[in-house]
Amino acid sequence: MRLTLIDIMLTPCPSIEMRHSVTTLTYLIRKVLDNVLYSISSPRPVPLSSLVPLLSRMPFRTMYPRGWLPLYNMVTFRPDVSYATARCKATHQASILTKLQYAGLVLLGAAGTSSIFSFLLRRIELNRQVMERYA
Repeated sequence: MRLTLIDIMLTPCPSIEMRHSVTTLTYLIRKVLDNVLYSISSPRPVPLSSLVPLLSRMPFRTMYPRGWLPLYNMVTFRPDVSYATARCKATHQASILTKLQYAGLVLLGAAGTSSIFSFLLRRIELNRQVMERYA
């Protein structure tokens, strides 16, 4: 059975799998993407002095987490996120990243094909000019 990053992060004792997972290039790229998307979608920082009155009235917001949340933040820093919520949100975010990955590969392939086609057309044109010059 192949374990996904979601399964590894959410299992009770994932030390061996986690140790291997954090060294892979795909994990590091995902972590960078997670942090970039989190910084874009997260609310702006609020000064602590303005939070004191709010925190004295309400212990912690318990509504469904909004925006992009890295899996690590969901399972370690968010007491309002249950296991089921973290798993559901992580699965949804993983599917979005997979779609973005495919879109990026298609764009990269199209750009590569376009550049190769352009190079070949220039090469044919140069060969034609050389042939005309010496004919």
